[in-house]
Amino acid sequence: MDRTVEGSPLPLITAVGLLLLGLGGVAFYGWLRFGSSILLTLGENGLSWCF
Repeated sequence: MDRTVEGSPLPLITAVGLLLLGLGGVAFYGWLRFGSSILLTLGENGLSWCF
């Protein structure tokens, strides 16, 4: 049995992991910056459907 190893997938996994971590960081920052406005807007729009 002859097996060939083309290369390690570790750099690709690391790059994808860092990209996902960066996207999560941007989303978290957005939530900290605009979270209260988002909740108030959603609450106002939700209450308008009740009337």
